[in-house]
Amino acid sequence: MKTPIVLALAASLSAGIMAAPAQAQRANHQSALPGVTVIFVKDYYDPSDYNQIPQRYRHASPQTIARAQAEINADSRLRAALQGKRVQLRNVVGVATALNGGKIVYVR
Repeated sequence: MKTPIVLALAASLSAGIMAAPAQAQRANHQSALPGVTVIFVKDYYDPSDYNQIPQRYRHASPQTIARAQAEINADSRLRAALQGKRVQLRNVVGVATALNGGKIVYVR
C-alpha cells in the first residue's frame, strides 16, 4: 500500500523538478529582452557629432516618418516603452533595429 503512494509522490516531485528549468529559462528570456534607446535629433546639432545620426533621420521625409509611425502602431511593447519614457509619439521620425534586436527611436 505504501509503495504506490511513494511512487506517485516521487513522480510528482520529479515532474516539478523538470518544469523548474523551463520556467527559469522563460523568466530569463523575458528579462533579457533588448531595450529601447531614444535619441533626440535636436541634441546632435553640434558639428562635431552631427554625423552620429543618419541623414534620413536628421532630415526625415514624410515616408520615413510614416514608416516609423506605422511601426510604433504595430508594436504595442515599443509603444508602451516610449510612453514610459514620456516620448510624444507624434514626434518620432524614425525607428531602427539595433544589432541586439533592440530599437533605436529618433525623436525630433
